[in-house]
Amino acid sequence: MTANTSLPPASFPVRRMDFSFAQTDKYWFAEDPFMSHFMNNLSSLFPYGEKFFVDSVRAVRDQVTDPQLKKDISAFIGQEAMHSKEHAAYNDYAAEHGIDLERLELRIKVLLEWMTRFSTQKQRLAATCALEHFTATMAEQLLQREDLTTQMNDAKLYQLWMWHAIEENEHKAVAYDVYQATGGGYFTRVLMMAITTLTFFGVIGWFQLHLLRKDGQLFNWRSWKKGLGMLLGLRNGFLSRLLLPYLDYYRPGFHPNDHDTRHLEQDWRQRLGFSD
Repeated sequence: MTANTSLPPASFPVRRMDFSFAQTDKYWFAEDPFMSHFMNNLSSLFPYGEKFFVDSVRAVRDQVTDPQLKKDISAFIGQEAMHSKEHAAYNDYAAEHGIDLERLELRIKVLLEWMTRFSTQKQRLAATCALEHFTATMAEQLLQREDLTTQMNDAKLYQLWMWHAIEENEHKAVAYDVYQATGGGYFTRVLMMAITTLTFFGVIGWFQLHLLRKDGQLFNWRSWKKGLGMLLGLRNGFLSRLLLPYLDYYRPGFHPNDHDTRHLEQDWRQRLGFSD
């Protein structure tokens, strides 16, 4: 008799998307330089950032014994590979308008190579958990905030960001569950979150200034005022509203699924016409 070695299906699918951004306007977010470059800024982090996530999880995959988590790791790797692919395609739009996102991506590559050289396997996995928390909570904001997302004037980029937001929430617990399953503890988790926070926002600030300066928009104070209001407004700022879920990460019993986004994911899967 042959033993049944079949594994359960993954908790989420890998969707292949093939976007083209050849006809995208330069200022595609609210027709505004600051916010368009802020989203461009975020996109530049993903190709090498998500490779780092995949490498960190893959490095300890052989230590995982739970069949469901094994399948979810494979799906996580597949989704992240698709994100890297599509955000690399994003560069076609950038190049069309003289925006050098590839240079920023290479800076991320060097930063992550340096981090890999001077950190342990456990620290890299904890950093991945921290960054996955950032991407998941930012993605949740996009799924919730039609006052922001309806200002995306390009249909393809709108679909890219909403597809990405769905999937960041679908797989938001995988790296964390792998970290716990491989003996990760509280101290390393929160220490790496603190270090990652400083690095993450330092890089975003640096890249934002770079993109605005290169575009001749560094002293466009009207755009700064509009953009900073969207990001840092006390009531509805995109970044301001990340504060409480960010602080929740430091709670000893925290788990990503404490922030239940299943209804949002399902709603947006239907709106984007996904069958799974």
